[in-house]
Amino acid sequence: MSQYSKIFVTGILLLFLAGAVSAQRPRGAAPQTVGAPVSEAQPIASPVPPAPQTVNAKYEGGIFGYNKRQDGTLTFDDTNQRLVFRNKQGQEYLFIPYDGVMSAFADTQSRRPAAATVISSVPAPYLLNLPAAFIRKKYQYLTLQFADPDTHVAGITSFKLANKQLTESVVSMLAQRAGLVARGAIFVRRRQEPTEVSQTERHAIDTSRPINGGLLNGRALSLPEPVYPREARGTGASGTVNVQILVDEQGNVVEAQAISGPPALQQAAVDAARQAKFTPVTIQGQPVKVRGTISYTFELH
Repeated sequence: MSQYSKIFVTGILLLFLAGAVSAQRPRGAAPQTVGAPVSEAQPIASPVPPAPQTVNAKYEGGIFGYNKRQDGTLTFDDTNQRLVFRNKQGQEYLFIPYDGVMSAFADTQSRRPAAATVISSVPAPYLLNLPAAFIRKKYQYLTLQFADPDTHVAGITSFKLANKQLTESVVSMLAQRAGLVARGAIFVRRRQEPTEVSQTERHAIDTSRPINGGLLNGRALSLPEPVYPREARGTGASGTVNVQILVDEQGNVVEAQAISGPPALQQAAVDAARQAKFTPVTIQGQPVKVRGTISYTFELH
């Protein structure tokens, strides 16, 4: 190749590279109208809509003794002042008292879906499955920090919900029920400063209102086993029955009502719960009533 030909080819290459660099140059932003109202650039956020009383959710673990992750529903049980999770069969699995919720927030996590994980792990020619390794999906979680003042059980748990709007609605509604205050995107319980209590105020405790005792199975002095109904055995009925009870100042069960479980087994569980005996609970030396739950599991052998 002659010297002139080399110069010509080099010139062509330089022109080509200059055009490529010019094409990759970032475009300037569209000009903004000077003097535009601020409201147009920063729209006012609409208020969070109220959440349904019951929503579909997946329990992600975190509570001691409740390790199984499972789908179910979350219900605001305002009558008993608690947040209840039930499994797919409608059976109560766990609950958190409103006054035990220390903080709550809507959490977004980006994870790789299970299908993408499987596809990316399957051998493929020319790395055709490589894009699957970069697939990410955003999941929405209701995350709670709790500390039950009666059972002294504390920790952090989360529930996966359908979408961001529903999660924000559930968090807002729970914050109202639990008396939490907003700290940015997180709702927290306001710290209560200790105050001096006079001798007169120590004896002014309202003993007419029962305290929330949570799950009471482990706190019973005597907990008779329920009698398995013959009819229930014949039909193959089994499962867990949760009975809500009221314990008086002497430790006796004065009220018992089944709140979940197979109908054929509920009466037997209630009869057994009425025979339970507990250590009397006192606050500042005064006996108080306790409301809680006893769980009975019926199994066919």
